Amino acid sequence: MVTVIISHECKDYTDWRKVFDEDEGNRMKAGFKSTGLYHAVDNPNKITITGVAPSVEAINGFMTNPELKAAMEKGGVIGMPEVQILSQIEN
Repeated sequence: MVTVIISHECKDYTDWRKVFDEDEGNRMKAGFKSTGLYHAVDNPNKITITGVAPSVEAINGFMTNPELKAAMEKGGVIGMPEVQILSQIEN
């Protein structure tokens, strides 16, 4: 299991959120479970998603899925997302 942090900016949070909610099936297929959704205090369109995935390969497959790219375009994502994949050292 890996922890994933994805950050990106979007044109409009409300529009992005609709597409994010519609894309739940793709996240489920990849085994990615979001655990938190945040926006920057100074920019509501700067979004950070935290979650867990079963493996590095699973999250890499999800991030390169053409359906995700289409959803990001539809949701107005600006630029490439920043993705951090982390493994826990200790509790």
